[in-house]
Amino acid sequence: MEKIAMEAARLLFADGGAGWVVAVLLGLACLHLYRENLRVLEARIDDTGATATALERASQTNAAVAAALESRTRVLEDLSRLSAEIARGIDRNDERVRDRFEELTRALTELRRAGAA
Repeated sequence: MEKIAMEAARLLFADGGAGWVVAVLLGLACLHLYRENLRVLEARIDDTGATATALERASQTNAAVAAALESRTRVLEDLSRLSAEIARGIDRNDERVRDRFEELTRALTELRRAGAA
């Protein structure tokens, strides 16, 4: 860039006045590059904004999924507790049924003995 500027300055003061044409063309080229640079930067800002929006939406979705998973985990824990309680209840009822069955068996045995005697 410095080389171009030095050459333009040399031509600017050269005989014949062609240097002014070079200076004007160089100025126009710089202006064009400046505008293109601004467009590129605006496009980058727009892309960054779109990316930020997408990340925000993804974050919200992830938060919703996490909440749903937490809710499902709570439901599964509740179901596990309920299943364990039901299993304990069945075990207790089986013991009670066995006890009653044994009482009935004893009573029938006693009745048979009493009937046989």
